[in-house]
Amino acid sequence: MIYVYFLFLLLCVPTMTFASIVQLSSYVNRTHQYMNPIISGDDQHLPLYTGCKPVELELNIQRSQSPNTTDMYCDVNSNEIFIPKTLKLTAEIQIQYIIEQYLANDNNHTNNITIELWPTLGAFGFYTWVYARLIHNETHWIWIDSSLIELPESNTVDAPLNTSQYPEPYFPHLYLTSNETDYNLLFSDLLEFDSLYVKPLFGDCLWTTDEYVSTLKEKQLTKIHSGWLNVNDMGQFGNKIQQSGQHNICVLLPQPAQTNGKPYTLFVNININNSNKIEWPTNIYWYTVSSPTLNEIKNAEPKTNEWYNNLKFPLNFNDSWTKDMYQLSGAHLLEFPQTINKKLNLTRKSSIQSDNQLHDIIDYLIERYKQLNIKTERQIFTWRNITQENLIVYLPASGNSCNIKIKNQSIEPVIFIDHIDTAFEQDTFENSNYTKRQTTQGADDNVSGLVALLQSAQILQQTQLTACRDIWLVHLTGEEYPAASLGIIYFLVTSLLKPKQQIYTAVIVDMISHRVNHSDPIVQVNAADSKQSLLIAELTVNHIFQKIKTQLYTELKPELRQWSNPFAYLYNTDGVRFNEYGFTCILINEHINYHENFERDGYHDTQDTVNLIDFKYGQAVTQYAIATVAALAHSNCECDTQNNANVLKLSLNIHKYIIITFALYFVTQIV
Repeated sequence: MIYVYFLFLLLCVPTMTFASIVQLSSYVNRTHQYMNPIISGDDQHLPLYTGCKPVELELNIQRSQSPNTTDMYCDVNSNEIFIPKTLKLTAEIQIQYIIEQYLANDNNHTNNITIELWPTLGAFGFYTWVYARLIHNETHWIWIDSSLIELPESNTVDAPLNTSQYPEPYFPHLYLTSNETDYNLLFSDLLEFDSLYVKPLFGDCLWTTDEYVSTLKEKQLTKIHSGWLNVNDMGQFGNKIQQSGQHNICVLLPQPAQTNGKPYTLFVNININNSNKIEWPTNIYWYTVSSPTLNEIKNAEPKTNEWYNNLKFPLNFNDSWTKDMYQLSGAHLLEFPQTINKKLNLTRKSSIQSDNQLHDIIDYLIERYKQLNIKTERQIFTWRNITQENLIVYLPASGNSCNIKIKNQSIEPVIFIDHIDTAFEQDTFENSNYTKRQTTQGADDNVSGLVALLQSAQILQQTQLTACRDIWLVHLTGEEYPAASLGIIYFLVTSLLKPKQQIYTAVIVDMISHRVNHSDPIVQVNAADSKQSLLIAELTVNHIFQKIKTQLYTELKPELRQWSNPFAYLYNTDGVRFNEYGFTCILINEHINYHENFERDGYHDTQDTVNLIDFKYGQAVTQYAIATVAALAHSNCECDTQNNANVLKLSLNIHKYIIITFALYFVTQIV
């Protein structure tokens, strides 16, 4: 008989056990960790949130199960465990390799082997598995040794191109604090590494004592005592080990997944004598993301053409866009419009530089928006004792052409997002023997997105006259390494989750002005992993583009990239945080992804300058993005035409009454 034990940790009840073995999810000792506003990406691997995502948990949103679909839904009282359906076949194939290679290395096994595993989000935007432990006799266990497991290179890849390929899984890696090299990898400051993209491993550690037994023949002696600690505790933890001399083992693993906000792991028991077949527990809900129907897309289209009629690009749009590109990249001096004689040469644009000029960029943007009488709000916070800033720009909806109503009667703004920081130059870092960190001009990544938002303000002021949704322009800091989504997380927590503010969608622009050859018309419209995000992407590609395409400065060809598409790019931007937290979003970007144009010149190196910018292409993508935001601010808006007709009729009657009254008055005066 093949049977499966499924253990699910409810944080408010006593820990359940697998005989003498406690599931690893019990060592997750922080609830609602997504509410920490000061966390840099990759300091700690976030859990895969399924079922009710953070936005639904914090805003108390229930999402009903859709009939005739296997879409994920949100019900905090449900005991179902939501796992992406694509992972079922992946696990069944990979577990076979794991079991076969384990048997080849251990002849003294029993008939039953148990694997502890859980799903997670991989580094390249694909869902994958964490394979943690092998267990037998409900008492003996070992970490799955990655050095003993070889998955076929032909079908185990970073970014699968077809259904015969599977994303690389995670296996445990053991680091000993008694080993100097391991200790440095765990606790060193990120600026001490000879890589621009490495961080200390502390955040992903499950901590155990060092009496590790590496065979299932003997009972395990090591004790697990904590896991996935707050990264702010790293220095104190490392110092304590050095001072006490009591060494530990870090078992490096992404932390367990969460469904409805509760951590869990799976214990899958396989009977060796029955073909290693896996029987999954009945309360797993293998979910998919269905596409929106044509009727749903049609219903979301703006009901009038007012957004389009008010969408006017100034005659000097090209020149203004070009001037902003030169100044904000640092190719020319940045000239402040209101502060007399203030000019800057922008050369330091990383959030981790203590003397960075990102605050100056914020000051400049505020002056530009003041010229348009637009309200702005600084978001100020501290990271690594360095003051950081986001800027939020508010464009309220007027809706004065008719009595505007929103179908769901909620105020959900459209968020237009860029990032203002730039990356360190990889070639400069390598050529300086890994000592010099110098920021790129970042003309493409991401001054192009910054210019798009700045140019949009005056245009969107006009389209907002008939809109029913506010637009927020959000300039974010800290997207690039090593900050890595620092600004977006602060924004999501402080501006959305804490005040319980839902959004209609976010439209992100990141790298929109470079193409490897100047004839490539492709612009990517990338959707997050939700039906609503797909609906927004469909609107953008098949409705909004059809309206705007004749106005664009050069030919574009938008291509919709679903989350699971190997040519999608949202995973490598701030959009991944929107997706993880459960917000709707799309990314508009140039033709670049893991498989195409990723190794080109001008990506995070000294060549990301205005010399590589395709100005007509960048200006056209900017127009497209602005039009998308303008249209979405009119999405799901209804004009109460009957009420407008009554108002018009009443107005005509009043005018008629006034005319008659004046006529009678003049007649009586004459008489």
